[in-house]
Amino acid sequence: MNADTLKDFKIYFTEVNAFEADFLNEFYDEEITFIDPIHQIKGLSKLIDYFDKLNANVRGGGFTFTDETIVGDIVYLQWKLEIQLKKPRKRIKSSGISVLVIKDKIVSQRDYFDAGELFYENIPVLGGLIKWIKRKLSHV
Repeated sequence: MNADTLKDFKIYFTEVNAFEADFLNEFYDEEITFIDPIHQIKGLSKLIDYFDKLNANVRGGGFTFTDETIVGDIVYLQWKLEIQLKKPRKRIKSSGISVLVIKDKIVSQRDYFDAGELFYENIPVLGGLIKWIKRKLSHV
């Protein structure tokens, strides 16, 4: 496990408004496999496109890494995310875990988070419906 790769990853994502795609190749392998609750992406160029789209609506914010466990080449990172969106003008908070497989660079990343909390609840109309469903389910 390359400790510098992990350090660069954490520094990079501390501020998402400082997005510089060229720096991603410093810690991601060209054949990176990236999985989150919404997408499965293979290859650095496709991952850069995904991050570009996500960051297009972000005014600022970033990740705070709250805990990490390293077992061989696998890193478990617990994090909190707080970002400010352009539209709607809103601050979003979420938390999750990233599981990284690091050889020389990161060859695999799997993110676990509540997609409703991070994405769907912040879409007009749909967000209200999802929050209503969650409230109903919490009383079952």
